[in-house]
Amino acid sequence: MPEKSINEAAKELAISKSSLRYYEKVKLIQPSRTEGGYRSYSDWDLLLIKYILVLKYGEFSLEDIQTVLSFIQNEGTEDCLSKTETLIQIKTQEFQQKVNYYQQMLAIFEGMPNLAKADSETEKELDHYVEHLFEDLKGNGGLNR
Repeated sequence: MPEKSINEAAKELAISKSSLRYYEKVKLIQPSRTEGGYRSYSDWDLLLIKYILVLKYGEFSLEDIQTVLSFIQNEGTEDCLSKTETLIQIKTQEFQQKVNYYQQMLAIFEGMPNLAKADSETEKELDHYVEHLFEDLKGNGGLNR
């Protein structure tokens, strides 16, 4: 496949050209250059950028993204492998906590339209969910976000 210009890459990835330049500036990607000095993005570069965007959406820090990219590019040392495995374990736990939180929020929201018809048991159940969520947020520092 022919390499893409910065305009073509930005359009294909639905991101700004400045984002592509920034990822290069912080050394997440290193696109090649044409004879005229223009950036040229290979399919591999585009795949790495897709990883960056997915990991960024997953709330990975730039440092964490760099660790994962080093691992993906087989540039990682044993230390890099260890860091990547640890990072994945931590992120898995964080995502599981978020899934649990959102499931509890859904239970609250699903119960809210029926509050006018709710009996005291249903209200107690909703109160329990809210109390539980509050304690989880309080314990995880989520109330200050």
